[in-house]
Amino acid sequence: ASNLSSFIKPLEEIFPEDLKGEALPYFIEWLIYKVYLVDITAYTEQDAHKIFVSMNDRGLSLTPTEMLKGYLLSEISSNEKRNNANDLWKQKILTLKDIGKEEDSDFLKNWLRAQYAETIRETKKGAENRDFDIIGTTFHKWVRDNHRKMGLRDSSDFEKFVLEEFNMFVDVYIRLKKYSEEFTEGFESIFYNSNRNFTLQYQIILAGISADDSTEVIDKKIKVISTFIDQFIAIRVFNFKVVDYSTIKNAVFNITKKIRRLKLSDLVHTLQNEINDMEHNLDNIDRFYLNQFTSRYMLHIISRMVYYIESESGIANRFEDYVSRRIKNPYDIEHIWADHYSRHGDEFKTEEEFQNFRNKFGGLLILPRDKNRSYNDNTYVDKLPMYFSENLLARSLNKKCYQNNPQFLNFFKNKSLPFIAHEIFNKNDIVIRQNLYSAICKQIWDVENISRVAR
Repeated sequence: ASNLSSFIKPLEEIFPEDLKGEALPYFIEWLIYKVYLVDITAYTEQDAHKIFVSMNDRGLSLTPTEMLKGYLLSEISSNEKRNNANDLWKQKILTLKDIGKEEDSDFLKNWLRAQYAETIRETKKGAENRDFDIIGTTFHKWVRDNHRKMGLRDSSDFEKFVLEEFNMFVDVYIRLKKYSEEFTEGFESIFYNSNRNFTLQYQIILAGISADDSTEVIDKKIKVISTFIDQFIAIRVFNFKVVDYSTIKNAVFNITKKIRRLKLSDLVHTLQNEINDMEHNLDNIDRFYLNQFTSRYMLHIISRMVYYIESESGIANRFEDYVSRRIKNPYDIEHIWADHYSRHGDEFKTEEEFQNFRNKFGGLLILPRDKNRSYNDNTYVDKLPMYFSENLLARSLNKKCYQNNPQFLNFFKNKSLPFIAHEIFNKNDIVIRQNLYSAICKQIWDVENISRVAR
């Protein structure tokens, strides 16, 4: 009675004004003759959870997250363990919701797909939804229908699933979301992948982790898998292949199953083979250029190059500053050649040929937006001294960069990178610069990095 009283009290405060006064008797009559109150008795708390699941599955459903919790708790027989599981679930879901409105649902989809889904819808028209697809819409029902395949048979299995497995994987996911927003030493690749909007990385990373992994092993697996994903994206982009969710989800799901719960050494070997067996590689960087497709990735790619050569040359920098659109004066793509065909008429027969060369990878830099706009129309000779006050990739065009700069000189010589100064910048200079950029990128996205981060 006290619970019912405490429930009714707030109703007084929210009762609609338009139902008061003359309308009230009609509302009372409707309430008496049209509304039915049903008394359902639950003799145990476990019965209450089962009734909760059953009722909400037939009426106005709660969210899939709430329904999944109700089902899992209803299968735990111990009151103490059930209460512990309930408290843990609520705490973790609130943490996820603090990260983002849909993060609780996103986590559960990624976790279940990563660890348990076995099938995915075929790409042909009219194909039926499978594990991957059903989890994306009604994961609570999928778990109920597949609980035995997941190893959930008795109360102890459900206890372990929530109190141990859910607890561990949700904490990993929360860390991944943090690393995706904050550039974190050792976990940079997660930030890189997030910066290119590759949301499938969470599924792949969670797939490689086993519930009995130590924290040290989990950290190494995160680094290995995120490094692989970074290379996977780069190779596709350099070969003008999309990395959109709908296009590659099937390929990614196959990788997900292939690496599921592998030992660290097997994981490294499998992912290196996956890179080596890709249809494309980094050899085509020589033909890479700026167009409508690559414009989405070019700022990231050149920023990675700047960050790499500056870090290796002992120059303090922040990768986030190069790619952030939130700072006051964000970076933009800079064409070394101004858009003036007439200045290069002796090298090109047509303006189209000029434009194609102007957009080549080796003819691009990044500069703060105000500098990019102020330099826009200048000749290369005018730009060259201005570039010397910018990032190291821009400075490397100027011969002064190769004077009294021992760390930079040692870096590019030790790495066999063909840096040279360019007094002028004609068609052949872009070709030379394209070869330099290709060499830098092949070091940044070297397949051996996958094994290096596992050490």
